[in-house]
Amino acid sequence: MDRRSLLLALALLPFARAAAAAVDVSAVEGYLAGLRSAQGGFRQANPNGSTQTGRFYLQKPGRIRFEYDAPKGAMVIADGTWVGVFDPKSNRNPTRYPLDKTPLGLLLRDRLSLTEPGLVLGATQGAGGIDITVVDPRAPDAGRMVMTFAPSPVVLKQWEITTKAGARTRVVLTDMTTNISLDPSLFNIELAATRYR
Repeated sequence: MDRRSLLLALALLPFARAAAAAVDVSAVEGYLAGLRSAQGGFRQANPNGSTQTGRFYLQKPGRIRFEYDAPKGAMVIADGTWVGVFDPKSNRNPTRYPLDKTPLGLLLRDRLSLTEPGLVLGATQGAGGIDITVVDPRAPDAGRMVMTFAPSPVVLKQWEITTKAGARTRVVLTDMTTNISLDPSLFNIELAATRYR
C-alpha cells in the first residue's frame, strides 16, 4: 500500500467506525418479546476448535434442548431452573448447573428488557448484522453473551458465550421455525435421564 492509499484509508476510518456505531435496540427487543418458541438446526463451534451439529428446541421461559448429531446421546437441556448436560463420554447421569448462573439464562428470559441497567455492554451494527453484548447485571463477571441478529427483518442468527475463564462457544442457528407448539417433555431433564440410562 502506498502512502496516498494509507492516508485515504486512515481518513475513512471514522466512517468505518460509524457503520458499526451503536444502534437502536427497540426492534430487537420487540423481536425477543415476540419469540416464544423455536426449533431448527444448529452448528456449534467449541472452545477446543471442534464443531458439532444438531437440532434445537426453545420454549420461553427458560427452556431449551440441544440434541447433538454426535456423539450419540449428547444433549443439553434447560428446564427453566436447571441446565442438564448429557455427555455419553463422561457421565451416565446429566451434570446440572443453575440456569440463572449461565449467560444462556438471559436469552431464555420470559421478557428481556435491553434497557435494564447493566445488562447491555454494547450494541453495534455492521456487515454481519446487529451484535448485542449482554451480561447478567447480578453477576457481570460470570460470563457474557453476544447475540447476532439479521437487521431486516430482525431474526436471531447466532450467539457466542464467553465464560469467566475466557472460553468461547458459538452457536449458529439454521432452518429456524418460530412460535410453534412443542412437546413439554422435550425439556424434562429427569425424563431424558431415564431414557439416557
